[in-house]
Amino acid sequence: MPIEMTMTVGEIAVEFPAAIQVFEDLKIDYCCGGDRSLKDACALAGVSVEKVAESMEKRKPQTPSGDRESDWRQKSMTELTNYILEKHHLFTRAILGRLKELSVKVARVHGARHPELMRVEALVADMAGEMEGHMAKEEEQVFPYLTAVEKSGGKEGVPNPFQGGPLDNHPLKVLMWEHGMTGEEFLELRRLTRDFTVPEDACQSYRSLYLGLIELEEDLHRHVHLENNVLFRKAVEQGILD
Repeated sequence: MPIEMTMTVGEIAVEFPAAIQVFEDLKIDYCCGGDRSLKDACALAGVSVEKVAESMEKRKPQTPSGDRESDWRQKSMTELTNYILEKHHLFTRAILGRLKELSVKVARVHGARHPELMRVEALVADMAGEMEGHMAKEEEQVFPYLTAVEKSGGKEGVPNPFQGGPLDNHPLKVLMWEHGMTGEEFLELRRLTRDFTVPEDACQSYRSLYLGLIELEEDLHRHVHLENNVLFRKAVEQGILD
């Protein structure tokens, strides 16, 4: 893979989708921190560049055209938004609903012995509310606007939905800040749970809670990557959002 150390991890994830699993395995932030160079991202994750190169070399047979991930650069904004809605928004709502119930149950049963679960419960509830509001802004304002501009061939004649609302003037700054906020919440969750390590006295619900949080985190990485590094970048390059 002709990867330069000065390339951002977001650019690498877009150009070489096989790198996404490498970044996941090595805990390198390629979504919210996608604008960092590979060198800086490795330093932040405490991973050597050589380790990343070695891991990518092992995946070398998976060339960009052969990856299981689509080359989203070739997709329209309409295709991207439809995929995000059907693949990620539906999943996020469903799993957060389940995790809210599990976190309440697990905190009630195990909270006396594991007091960190009270904070886990609060964080899951916060994320569920924040993500619902975030996805609603995308579904009701951002995505319809992008697809309408794409369909019409330009912004002329397409009503701007952001004026006077929560996304006024800087919709991308607001959305990307919210992405980063969720990332910070997952950092706290990992710290509280020792990277979702299940204690010996955990019941099945306890295990399901931690497994679900891991599943949600990985899906959010791919979800945010598609928005920050592909969809929003495409919208900026075409002069639709700034």
